[in-house]
This record gives sequence, C-alpha cells and structure tokens, in this order.
Amino acid sequence: MKAIERAKAHFNTLEVKKIIVPEWGDDDAPLEIYAKPLTLQETSKLYAMAKESEMTMLAYVLIYKALDSKGDQIFSLEDKQTLLTKVDRNVLIRVSNEIMAEKSPAEVKKS
Repeated sequence: MKAIERAKAHFNTLEVKKIIVPEWGDDDAPLEIYAKPLTLQETSKLYAMAKESEMTMLAYVLIYKALDSKGDQIFSLEDKQTLLTKVDRNVLIRVSNEIMAEKSPAEVKKS
C-alpha cells in the first residue's frame, strides 16, 4: 500500500468528537454536537478567517463542523449573524475550541 493510502486510511479511523452542551439542551437532555476531525484544508480556511476576526472564525467552526448524531450540519451560513450577536459567547468559544482541539499523544495513550 502506498504511503498516501496509509495516510488516508489513518484519517478515516479518527474518531468523531462528541461535545455535550448543557446550556443549549432542553429539559430532557443537553445538546450533543458531533464533529469530524479538521482537515488541513479546513484549518487553512479557518486561519484565514481568523486574520479578519477570531470571533467570526469561531462561529464558522460551528457552522462548518457541528453535526447532529446523524451527521447532518446543525448550523448554516444563515445562522452566522445570530451566532455572532445572540448566543452566549462563552459557550460558543468553548464548543468551537473543543471542535478544533487536538488530543496530545499522552491523551491518546490514556484512551
């Protein structure tokens, strides 16, 4: 198998993150957000957005990467203004950072 095929195969084994957001849940349960690992291309786009505004970039993280349990996006570009102006900034920052966070080698060994 070629190196590129091995690299692709490895990427396909990476786990989807599950992020619990109690603040955005309802009486029955907290909201569960799922996120596939960021690709280098997605990371590049986000860093370019961060040059304009780091806070706007965090909203785009949710728009592009936040999924429901079926793998469907839960936010759209139409939600951008609402995310920027009518959502608790601390929750948005926390969830976006969790989506972007990478596990350290020590964390990977523990799991």
